[in-house]
Amino acid sequence: MRRLLMLLPIILACGGAGDSQKATPGREPDFHFVGSVYMLGQRAGWEEMVAYKVDGGWDFSETMYIKVIMLGLVKEMRTDVKAFVGEDGGARTLSFVMRTQDATVEAQGEVKDGKFSVVYKPLQGAPQRFSYSTVGPLLTPQTFPFAAAVGLLKEGRYSYFDPSVASFMEARVFKESDTLWVLNAQGIIVRAHVKDGKLLLQNQPLKMDIVAEPPERAKAPVEPFNVLALYAVRPKGKPIGELQTLVRLRVRMWPLKGNLSLDFANQRLLHESGDTAVVEITYPKELKGSTSPPPDSLKRYLQATQFLEVNDPEIKALAEEITAGKRTDLEKAKAIHDWVYRNLEKRGSVTIPTAKQVLRERYGDCNEHATLYAALARAAGIPTDIMVGLVYQGDGFYYHAWNVSWIGGQWVPVDPVYGEFPARPYRIALQHGSLEKQATIMAVIGGLNIEILEAEHER
Repeated sequence: MRRLLMLLPIILACGGAGDSQKATPGREPDFHFVGSVYMLGQRAGWEEMVAYKVDGGWDFSETMYIKVIMLGLVKEMRTDVKAFVGEDGGARTLSFVMRTQDATVEAQGEVKDGKFSVVYKPLQGAPQRFSYSTVGPLLTPQTFPFAAAVGLLKEGRYSYFDPSVASFMEARVFKESDTLWVLNAQGIIVRAHVKDGKLLLQNQPLKMDIVAEPPERAKAPVEPFNVLALYAVRPKGKPIGELQTLVRLRVRMWPLKGNLSLDFANQRLLHESGDTAVVEITYPKELKGSTSPPPDSLKRYLQATQFLEVNDPEIKALAEEITAGKRTDLEKAKAIHDWVYRNLEKRGSVTIPTAKQVLRERYGDCNEHATLYAALARAAGIPTDIMVGLVYQGDGFYYHAWNVSWIGGQWVPVDPVYGEFPARPYRIALQHGSLEKQATIMAVIGGLNIEILEAEHER
């Protein structure tokens, strides 16, 4: 199912209702921020930051709470972040907890000797370990506005880590005016408006604003709203028509920014000028299975990742069981697609999904379906990747994730949450890759325009 649900923690590490920050007994915080969270002008929750000056830096903590309606259900999300922030504005240690009705995700990280190491602790299964080489002090969505407010930042290169999706990238920080600091991480823009040491406003991706307000206003009860509808892209131009007969779709999109991948698999970039692009998505005319091994150039689409445990005994055993007696890559991919479609309950969740966790829990929306299918297909020797972008559903384009597999010498789109094999071309890809790559589409979600130029149907 379409899901903006995962984008909320991608943006800010958002978070269910709970207590506000606890002050250190006998001492007032040296920094304190309370603000209301607005999504495209709709009030959705609150954020509170507290920090104490200590030897060598700051003890920092942040709590965020957001309440919205997604897929017909009220979802409350809360994150708690704690960090020791050095005098250069970079986090030395990091603790992250995300709680929802679906799951609790915890992570612990440390910067040492030019490396940032972080361990995620799922409710079940083995911890996930990540290690990155830093290019400068480490900022997070939570610590950047704080560091700007208390005067720790300098213009230049930083490392940027979003703990909600284990996304690490290089960022550039600069001062746009006397009161405005800007962080640009591959097109993901965060702005901190500061005056006289006070944090007044944060502009986050997806047109989310966090406005300093009195606690009684910021933490007043929130009426949830349909966040999927709020962020849907209503297309201009020609009608798409019947989705199940669509064989070719050509669209113009703008404004585009950040690290996007518009030319891959069954989608072609036809024209690009400035922040505008024209892409064409096609439906495979004919599927042919093959028993030949895939070319060496596609080996990376068979490899395991932190989120796709391709070599795990459970994953490998299930892939062998599902594809038993199947000869061609087409037969194997179809069997895996059908198994995932039939065996995962389709309901929204806020998690950081890995294939093993999805297999164990047996439910999820588009991210979980795409993650498990990708791992099983790779384990069966079929080059496969995860596509992230938008899917058309009656009145607009919504966030979505699906797959492509190399079958019979061509990339074939498949969608195990919708049960489409192959998938019709009313899906527009913005990026492809594992979960950590998906954060890059935040640069455009919330402000994208789409014009339908041509929609061709079967005759």
